[in-house]
Amino acid sequence: MRIAFLGTSSLDYPSPRGRWLPLAQELAKLGHAPQLLLLHHTYDQLPIAQRRQEHAGVVVHYVGQMHVYGPVGQRRYYRPLPLLYVSLLGAAALARAAFQVGADIVHVCKPQPINGLAGVLAAQGSRRRLCVDCDDYEAGGNRFGAAWQQRVVQFWEDQLPQVASAVTVNTRFLEQHYVALGVPAARIQYVPNGVAPARLNDPPTRQVAGLRSALGVGSEPLVVYVGTLSKTTHNVDLLLDAFALVAERVPTARLLLVGDGEDRHELERRAAALGLGARALFVGAVAASAVPTFLALATCSVDPVADDAVARARSPLKIVESLALGVPVVTGNVGDRGEMLREDAGVLVTPGSAEALANGIIEVVENQQGRAQLAAAARKRSAAYRWDRLALQWLNVYH
Repeated sequence: MRIAFLGTSSLDYPSPRGRWLPLAQELAKLGHAPQLLLLHHTYDQLPIAQRRQEHAGVVVHYVGQMHVYGPVGQRRYYRPLPLLYVSLLGAAALARAAFQVGADIVHVCKPQPINGLAGVLAAQGSRRRLCVDCDDYEAGGNRFGAAWQQRVVQFWEDQLPQVASAVTVNTRFLEQHYVALGVPAARIQYVPNGVAPARLNDPPTRQVAGLRSALGVGSEPLVVYVGTLSKTTHNVDLLLDAFALVAERVPTARLLLVGDGEDRHELERRAAALGLGARALFVGAVAASAVPTFLALATCSVDPVADDAVARARSPLKIVESLALGVPVVTGNVGDRGEMLREDAGVLVTPGSAEALANGIIEVVENQQGRAQLAAAARKRSAAYRWDRLALQWLNVYH
């Protein structure tokens, strides 16, 4: 089958990089012909030669400008009229590309206005099947410049899956959400986020030691967070409050925050106000290939969450990558996290509580024997989240 994945962001963003690209690579190994048709955050600066790329057997086409300008942490937002213009151009470019690649399946990656419209146009009056992948519920958690923008996003997130031939979801919450909206359960396929088989191997010892030296960390306990530095969607302020409590009990512990985001400077100020100083190290954005090495440093990794629709709709990549490396995870017991960890591959705590999160981190840091048991269970649990296995589940939606 020829499958066109339509996305509104570049491979610099988590979902294209961590979900659709590795999935497409596994589908290609099975003899299918997937292509990623994406928008880029600085399309006008992208050399023409780089607008078509190949990643381990999967062709990626960048066909237009994203709805925001600039990389994560430096994004600029368009005013309403320019936003409408850029969005319509992006939708037209994605639809045109789907026609040009001769896709049998048009799979919209996130039911959003730009790629949603493109998917409808590409499937209109043809034999192309329209499918939708829902890996988030952005209307419930993203920042919007105006209420109308939120309503538009919610319309596409709620309505497009109802008219699609089939729907893939990455959480049970979204599965139940769309059934409640009237999508027949038989048209929905649950496929959580996974990890590429190549990322299951531990990074070389010398590489890990070199990174430890470069960061100036020794054998002290390291709590690692990998992800977007956001208060709204990723609760990093909750993590800082929790780590301040950890530091009182375990003064040698350090926190590594790997990633970037619009709230980075505000979070750095909050860390300073909490008196964390050098105990909280903001690493910044790193290449996806470097993430396993950072996780390999960790005594535990952390996924701070509140009990809200944003957390219930998310299948965190940071969790599956931690499992693959045998790194215990501390997170709130909300959404699919209990199913992912099964209480023996990490520590589940009350969501939204800095004190509970701190106690969970301390439990892992101070109990070496228990930590080893969690690590062994994490590696075993990671087998359920290999993309080569999940790709077989994904194929069900096309049949």
